This record gives sequence, structure tokens and C-alpha cells, in this order.
Amino acid sequence: MVRGEFAEVDLGDKRRNDRSAEIADRLSAFPEGSLPDAMGDRAGLEAMYRHFRSKDVSPSQLLAPHRERTAKRARAHRVVFAPTDTTSYKFSGEVEREGLGPVNKSDQGFLAHVTLLVAADGTRTPLGVVDVETWARGKEGKSEKESARWGRSMMRAAQTAEGVPLIHVADRESDIFELLVELKAKKQRFILRAAQDRSLVPLSPSDETRLFEAARTSPPTYAVDVPLSARKKKGNADQDKTFPARRSRTAHLSFASLTVQLKRPRHAKARVPAMLEVNVVHVFELGPPPGEQPVEWLLFTSEPVGTREEIAFVVDGYRTRWVIEEYFKATKSGCAFESKQLESFETISNLLAYVLVIAYALILMRALSRSGREELADAVLSPTQTKILCALVKKLPAAPTVRAALLAIAGLGGHLKNNGDPGWRTLSKGWRKLIDYEAGYELAIALRAKK
Repeated sequence: MVRGEFAEVDLGDKRRNDRSAEIADRLSAFPEGSLPDAMGDRAGLEAMYRHFRSKDVSPSQLLAPHRERTAKRARAHRVVFAPTDTTSYKFSGEVEREGLGPVNKSDQGFLAHVTLLVAADGTRTPLGVVDVETWARGKEGKSEKESARWGRSMMRAAQTAEGVPLIHVADRESDIFELLVELKAKKQRFILRAAQDRSLVPLSPSDETRLFEAARTSPPTYAVDVPLSARKKKGNADQDKTFPARRSRTAHLSFASLTVQLKRPRHAKARVPAMLEVNVVHVFELGPPPGEQPVEWLLFTSEPVGTREEIAFVVDGYRTRWVIEEYFKATKSGCAFESKQLESFETISNLLAYVLVIAYALILMRALSRSGREELADAVLSPTQTKILCALVKKLPAAPTVRAALLAIAGLGGHLKNNGDPGWRTLSKGWRKLIDYEAGYELAIALRAKK
């Protein structure tokens, strides 16, 4: 599956192209392992290092076929969500790696802004990566220009997936007035979470309405009970303030909608319009338990919000943000990217191109297993892999579903069925064992053929 995403890679030389496919095969067979373990022998490892150091190899070249395939998959859908977000990759150790910058007080690393495409048909099936931007900060730390990445990534995603009806989805950090103006001016569809209590254009000279007050006083369209999962402390002061720890509970949520006219912020340049009209969906928890902060989302959107169905569509679109969070976890836990030993930003960035595609394959398998649809395992496994898995796990039927196959693979990695859905590490370990069994199976066939 992963090898196919690199099938049309063009690195200017057939040998480099073939090497790219071989590396994709090896890394996807052992995503959590070290690079020496994944490549298998010294010759293969040295060839991979040369590949990553080559001036003829770049992340954009490596990812080009995957981006094109992602856009092709998206064109089969009536509408597609495009969640976009930034993550930091940290590399510990005393040795300074060329081109990396500070990401906290003790670690070096870099940041990656990624845009995924996700089906908007209710399944939240990931379709692939459509845009990536990476950068390392200087010693002075965060640059004010970093905020421009939101608009750049959204516009590139729209260009790559030309003809696909995209709806950009982003969290609170994207609450930038200039970004809203740009999206509306370029007729882009969006669902962005508000962070700032902005001033609204007054209906009268004495009216000083603010955004959150207007949302909170709007009559709800409907209310439903929603189960909320528990959330632990992250150990980061900023993160814990934004996402406080909580116990699991059933929340009574109200949903309201309104249209507002945002005033241009004082710091904005004069060329920015003095006001901007935008639709808003407000989600608020009624009667939270004592001591618990109420759930509250305030979403800016280009989508209509006049009916319950339209409001629900916007809320469901914003919830695809969790797909990209799971995706980042897959790169870090499922692929153990931050543990890989490479010496420079250039080589690490080339490795990231492979990791991004492997992580897509991992979250696709998980999404298909949880979709509720009875897709057969052949959607993600080769016929040989399915055959071997059925031989190893006697309870599996001859044509298992994706979910049954995924649980069986996790079982190979040590997962216990009673513990719920498997994590990335057990999936990765189980997948490695299945690949080892497959290699042994193919070797036995080859030996038999020689006899």
C-alpha cells in the first residue's frame, strides 16, 4: 500500500526512483523500529543514508505522487474536509544537529504544518496528505511571520486539489482576521474555531457588543446529550490551561447559530476591510458539574447555518480536527519518528516524507476498522498477508473484515481484546510480526521452487 504511494516518484534517475520504493517498503514494514533494523543490512542502510543526503532528493519530490493520489481520491467525493494544523518534532541529545532549532528549553527540532483531506460523508475516512510545510526556528525563537503558514497551506491545498470542494478546518490558532478576509475574498470554504472575543460592528452608536456575548445570548436551535471522554493533564502549562483535565461525563450541549459583522482589529493594516460578515455556530454546555469548565466552541464558517442539519454539518466538520491529532500521534508513536538518528534537518525532512505516508496508511487502517462498515481486509492487506493472518489466528474467517484483521494484527503485538481498541505501538509491533511471517512464507516458497 505504502509502496504504491511512491510508485510515480520522479527523482531524475531510475535508480533513485527504485531506491525510494525500496525504502518505502522497508520503513513501512517496521515503522516503529530503528533505521538499521528497518533496512535489514549494512548495504541497505548505507544506501538509505546516501538517499537522504542526496541533493537530488527532496520532501516535495518524494511526496508529489502521494499528493496527486490524495487529490484523485478526493475527487470521488461530493465534498471533503481539509483539517490543517502544526506539530513540533523534538530530537533530544547533546549533539547539535545541523539546521534544527529550539522547540523548548532542552530539545532541538523543527515544526511541520500539515493539511490532510478527510471524507465529509460521516465516516471521516482519511484520504491523504495534500500539503506540508516545515521550518526550524532560529535561536531567537518564534517568528511573528509563522502565522502566515495558515493561509499559505490552505491556498496550496486548494490548488493541489483543484476541482475538489474543500472545506478548510482549523483550531483556535487560526483565528486571524486577515486569514478570514483572504478566505472569503478567494471564495474558500472554511470552519475555523474562534479564540478572540472580537468587537462587532455596532447596530447603534451606543452598542458595544462583543462576539462571545452575542453568541451566548443567541437562542439555541437544539440541544443534545453527548458523552465526553476523560482528559488527563499534559504537563504543559499552556496546554493544560487551554485543554484542562476533566473526568468523563455526559454533557448537555446547546447549539445556536448567528451571522455577525466583525470589526477590523486596531493592529490590522488599513488595506484590510473595516468589517467582515461571517456565520457563527456556538456550542455550549448547559449545567456542567461543579468545578468543571463548560464545553464551549465558537466556530466561524462560510457554510450556511440556518437549520439544525446545517449546524450539525459544521460541528461534524470541526470534529475532523481530531483526525489530524491522531495522525500526528501516528507519526510519533506508530512510526517513532522522533527516535530516528539522522544528523541534519535536510536528512530528517526527507525521512519525514516517508513517515507522513506511512502514518496515513496507519490511520486509514484504524478509520476503516472503526467505520462500522463491513469492508474486507483486502482493502488494506495483500491476499498473502490475509492468508497468513488467517493461518496464525484460527478464529478469523477466510475473508475477515478490516476491523477483525486489525485486532488480529494488534494481538500479534501483544494487545488484549478486553482492553478496547489497540494503540499505535501494539499495532506497529503486530504489523512488524506479520511482515516477518510474510517474508518467511515467501522464502519458503522460493526454496521449494528451487528444489
